[in-house]
Order: sequence, then C-alpha cells, then structure tokens
Amino acid sequence: MQKRLVWDLPVRLFHWILAICLVTQWFTAEVIEDAMDFHFYLGYFILGLIIFRLIWGFIGTKYAKFSSFIAGPKAMFAYIKALMNKQDTSTIGHNPVGGLMLPLVLLLVGIQATTGLFTSDDVVHSGPYYGTVSDSLQSIMQWLHHQTFSFLWIFIAVHILVICWYKFALKHDLIRPMLHGKKMVTEQQAIANSQLLKAIIVMIVVAVFVYWLVEINPPIPEMDYYY
Repeated sequence: MQKRLVWDLPVRLFHWILAICLVTQWFTAEVIEDAMDFHFYLGYFILGLIIFRLIWGFIGTKYAKFSSFIAGPKAMFAYIKALMNKQDTSTIGHNPVGGLMLPLVLLLVGIQATTGLFTSDDVVHSGPYYGTVSDSLQSIMQWLHHQTFSFLWIFIAVHILVICWYKFALKHDLIRPMLHGKKMVTEQQAIANSQLLKAIIVMIVVAVFVYWLVEINPPIPEMDYYY
C-alpha cells in the first residue's frame, strides 16, 4: 500500500470552505457591526454549498457518495464495540458512526440557510422571502434560524473533540487526509481522480439555481405608503 487519493478535491473544498463560512457568519452577526448585508449574501453562498454536497453525495466519487458511509444500526454498534475493545477500526472513507456527521451537518446548516431566506435583522436587511409569509411564520423562521446555530456550535465542539480523540488516543490522523486527500490504500481502493469537470458543471448549475432563487424568483414586496 501507498498514499493514494481517497478524498476528492470538491469534498475537501466543501469541508474547509463551509467551516470558514460558518465562523464568518457568526462574526458578521455577533461581532462585526454593519455586516448584515454580507451575512445574508454569505448565507446564500452556504445554501449553494449544501445543495452541491447533496448532489455530490449521489454522483460524486466513491467515498463522497452517501452509499459508501451511511450505515445501519448493526454496523454502527459493531464499530463502537470494536472501539471499546481497542481493535483496529481504521476505515478508508467515513466510519459507520462518523458517517452520521455529514447528514447531520447538512441538515442543520440546510435549515439555517433556508430559514435565513425568511428572516430579517429587524432593522434594514431581510431575506428575499421575508415578506411572502405571515407574521407567525416569520417568527418561527427567526426562532429556528437562531436556535439551529446554537446546535451547530455544539456539533462543531463535538466534532473537534472527536478529531482530537482520534489523533491522540487512537493515533489516527483525520486532518491531513482532508487536506491532501490521500490515505495508505491499495490501487483498487483509491479513486482515480477528483472528477473536476463533473464537479464544475454541478457548481454552475447550483449557482444558477441559487441566483434564480434569491434574485429572480422572489416576488417584489408590496410597499405601504402613509401620507
């Protein structure tokens, strides 16, 4: 065995860009003043990231596909048992338990990005669909938008702790393979390439869809004039 490509470039870029975007979103909402306009546009970009990863989970490379790591309860319990018995638990792609992390983050961030389309900062800026729903639904969307981010911070903390545990307790580095994409595998286990042309086509389609969603499709809000 030798180091060969396992994680394609689109998967790696998604991972790191999403992490940077989530931290930036927090800063633009809680720390930096007068940054809500950027906060909204970055939210639309994140929505595009989530849509891309969902599509890539079905048509991407071998270890990017959901079918390669979404496991049933039996496989997850077997993996946990092996961990407790200090047996070899190394996997090429996501392990049966860690494979739950991606669907969870896609769900949480997806809710965050979607509800942002219907929210407002109560001052100037609002999502493109804020005026299309009732006041009660606006309140629900606002509540979900804020509460989901709290769950995301918990998820991020657990994710970092697990990575550290794998690194120092199990001597299994999860960070470097997500940087260069390579692991010690056989030629049959590796992927041939990152399928960049396919990924670029998907990116373009997703970008066009998100632009249509936030710029073209939203109805023009009715303006009330008082004299």
